[in-house]
Amino acid sequence: MSNPSFVHLDVNTQYSLGRSTIRQDQLIDACTDMGMPAVGVTDHNNLFSAYKLYKSAQKKGIKYIIGSTVTILDQKERIKSKLSLLCENETGYKNLCALITQSYTEKLDKNEPLIDKKWLESRTEGLIAISSSNNGYLQQSKSMDESMALQWISSLQELFPDRLFVSISRMGIPNEEKVNQLTIELSTNFKIPIVAVNNPIFIEKDDFLSLDARVCIDQGTMMDDERRAKDYTPEQYFKSSDEMADLFADIPEALSNTIAIAEMCNFGFENTDHVLPDFETPKDLSIDEYLEQQANVGLKKIFPSGGDNLSTYQKRLDDEIKIIKRTGFAGYFLIVADFVQWSREQNIPVGPGRGSGPGSLVAYALGITDIDPIEYDLIFERFLNPERISMPDFDIDFCVNGRDRVIDYVNEKYGDDKVSQIITYGTLSARAVVRDVGRILGYPYGMVDRIAKMIPFEIGITLSDALKKSNELAEKYEEDNEIQSIINLSLKL
Repeated sequence: MSNPSFVHLDVNTQYSLGRSTIRQDQLIDACTDMGMPAVGVTDHNNLFSAYKLYKSAQKKGIKYIIGSTVTILDQKERIKSKLSLLCENETGYKNLCALITQSYTEKLDKNEPLIDKKWLESRTEGLIAISSSNNGYLQQSKSMDESMALQWISSLQELFPDRLFVSISRMGIPNEEKVNQLTIELSTNFKIPIVAVNNPIFIEKDDFLSLDARVCIDQGTMMDDERRAKDYTPEQYFKSSDEMADLFADIPEALSNTIAIAEMCNFGFENTDHVLPDFETPKDLSIDEYLEQQANVGLKKIFPSGGDNLSTYQKRLDDEIKIIKRTGFAGYFLIVADFVQWSREQNIPVGPGRGSGPGSLVAYALGITDIDPIEYDLIFERFLNPERISMPDFDIDFCVNGRDRVIDYVNEKYGDDKVSQIITYGTLSARAVVRDVGRILGYPYGMVDRIAKMIPFEIGITLSDALKKSNELAEKYEEDNEIQSIINLSLKL
């Protein structure tokens, strides 16, 4: 690393849902602009951003450190506290994945996933622990008697030998100096290295208003409601190394320890081939041979008596099979055909097929789709292109009343360690964000609704595009200060 003085180890991105406005591209650009060679992301209770951010950071030469801020529950003491866990290596990453997964499946308390302290006993290898400056694990010892506090701290040191740190912040949170004094005492008395943090949740200092608005939208509150709780401050922007150096000039080791931790963390995602479950074929046939056999059996069912078009279909089928064999996706086609066929046998309605998948005659012959690609002039290369090989994607709809049974079937046949479900994240559309911002700013519904309806009804349209396409919206934006304030804040969100 090129002699930096500080790196952020506890950034929260937009995947800390409702707690941050930092986008992936913004974070990497900020690191590049400020000359920070590394960055650690500790989104709350999840690793949603890990893969995409790692790949983005890698392209820009930024060392991306994967982590998460989790809530530890001590069942005996009935105490909940925060701990940031960073991945040193692959073992640490797998342990963190296991802990977070277990917290959602076994310890979900009022939508808050908790990690039982007992689980740490077998899951700390390869993980670096930083006791959070706000409601941190180690800071909880202040409320205990001396013997209990000693036991509490020692237990964590045993769990993370030479990998335990305590963080200190100067973000303007309530009672911060009192907590900082305790943190310094802990660091000195128990020889636990201290780490400077700023927990960035927005990029520029001027972005605080948009962060505040984002939280209000998430909580359903109004921005002028003085009673609403705030666990964040205007200081939690992505400070530069120089700003952090000025802030902690009296504790230089708190800065240098961020570099030491960054150098300890060396896990990254390697580029690997696609890994698919094994599809069992008859012993005398390879996976490629079996695909070819089944596709031709399906074609004969389509043309039981031959016909003038059979040669056209046969040539297309043979060409597709050659590409599928070359790209190594024979097993993929057979697996999908297997669970689609099973679903139909169980009288679970299956959609006809959509997306680029119906462009495959092999898929039609195997019964994956009900759409004849030749009849509708659909192109196979849109689905699987030999010049630009990427994992093909069958979009298949199952009736909601039978979908769980299909998933159970696939789990049982191929192994639950081979099956996953994919999450989808909602984003704020142009009209929706205007309505949300108007509401939290307290403007009348009728006025806000009129502004929203000035935005052209086009899928995926952005506010920036709307201002160019709608003359009415552009004029009102220039003329009316209130509309300008709503649009300006909406643009940031």
